[in-house]
Amino acid sequence: MNQASSAFRTWLASQRVRGVAPVAVSESNYRIDVGSAVAEVNLWPYENDVEIAEYQITRTSDGEVIFFLHVLLDDLSRAQELFAEMTEALEDERRHTTTHVLLCCTSAITTTLFAHKMNEVAQGLSLDYDFTAMSIDRALQEGDRFQAILLAPQASHMRTRMAETYPDALVFEIPGKIFGTYDAAGAVRLLMHAFRDAQMPAQHGSVRVARDLSNDKRILIITLITLRTSSRLGYRLYDHGRPTAQGTVQKQKLDYRDVEDLLETMSARDVRVEDLDIIGIAVPGVAYHGVVSLPSLLHDDYDLGSHIQKRFGIRTSVDNNCNAAAVGCYVGQDTYESVMFYRHEFGHVAGGLGTVIDGTLLKGRHNLAGEPKYFESMFSYSQSYTDALWSDEGMLQIARNVALAGISLISPEAFYFAVDTVDDMDELRRAITSTATNPNGECLLAPNGKPLLGLPDDLVPSLHVVDDYVERVYLGEMALCLQKLRDPNYRSLGIA
Repeated sequence: MNQASSAFRTWLASQRVRGVAPVAVSESNYRIDVGSAVAEVNLWPYENDVEIAEYQITRTSDGEVIFFLHVLLDDLSRAQELFAEMTEALEDERRHTTTHVLLCCTSAITTTLFAHKMNEVAQGLSLDYDFTAMSIDRALQEGDRFQAILLAPQASHMRTRMAETYPDALVFEIPGKIFGTYDAAGAVRLLMHAFRDAQMPAQHGSVRVARDLSNDKRILIITLITLRTSSRLGYRLYDHGRPTAQGTVQKQKLDYRDVEDLLETMSARDVRVEDLDIIGIAVPGVAYHGVVSLPSLLHDDYDLGSHIQKRFGIRTSVDNNCNAAAVGCYVGQDTYESVMFYRHEFGHVAGGLGTVIDGTLLKGRHNLAGEPKYFESMFSYSQSYTDALWSDEGMLQIARNVALAGISLISPEAFYFAVDTVDDMDELRRAITSTATNPNGECLLAPNGKPLLGLPDDLVPSLHVVDDYVERVYLGEMALCLQKLRDPNYRSLGIA
């Protein structure tokens, strides 16, 4: 290393961009992560002990390289000059990516404090949102610089006029309950969902899945799995489609913040997170555009996808783990084009469904497809639903009822079950085709008073026990990540 290279490294370590110091990933790689973008300085050997400095900025949201140049390190002042150009580009990106939001009411008195609270919430969530309060009259003159306009309840009558005046802005009113209680966090969540609904393609309710898993990517899969006596956070790295590293963390209770802790630990050990093409996270609960809703694990509407993507600068995909398992069942064989997968843990209040129809993963509006918790408890059982969750007979009846619902609505070619204590598919088939009875042999009645009849045997699809549930999740999530890397819609939007 010559004197100029050594001096450049010393100088580089002293620089700050928005208060962020360059992180020396290695002797020849330095990173500056400012949330909305990641700047890198790479040093390459050239000749006669002289190095080349490469400057690159990658936008976090879509992985696009927005700045790239290199300079020979034989002139320190020139290298410093070009570094200043890179930091200027970073600032331009910051100004470009900040979402400016206007809050309106009649006089802006009540919305000023609300805007302040929303700025605090956005800062805490590392969101590039900037909230400003104005009166309606002023907003009608100066609102063209805002990407969203939120109207207080007392100004809701101006919604149509505001939308006509600023057709490129997202205009909606803040619900009275949220505004009246100064629920700034709730208002920010509403805004996040509104932006995502406006930006995502209409066909997002389904994802075409390819069985061809050959690829040259580095894909990291993280799984959050609830087990009977504990919970498990696991990871597996796929390099060119082959698993090369894996590990697990066992805990009594998980929350989504464990994902960040795991990535931090992996970065210091055996996986270079910065070299990944995508991170796929399979979670319980409803995952919609990276936002996860499952109150028992942390809280509703946790923006896991954006948080991880901004923190580590890697494209991130978040999917429901039963959807991932259904895809794993689909790509793991080539006999069936339409499959359903059902997972229910012993004693857990509800299970999860995943469905692939003609090679397409069914996700539905707001990715709500596959949530049996809204209908499982409504069926008749030989005991209370709560008791059924803790008995072998009850779990069999729950599996039967879900199977009947799924077959009646979808009629898949194959139905896969990972239901605790339900491991005899012949017994399950008999339950599906038989009239439901209680332990005394008496017919169970539907709410209309008629017997709960079974399904004709020739209409029952092929039934399969899934003994390797977690393996199906890994395989399916890897396939989903690969599909999203191939799909230009997902490549541009970043989080799915």
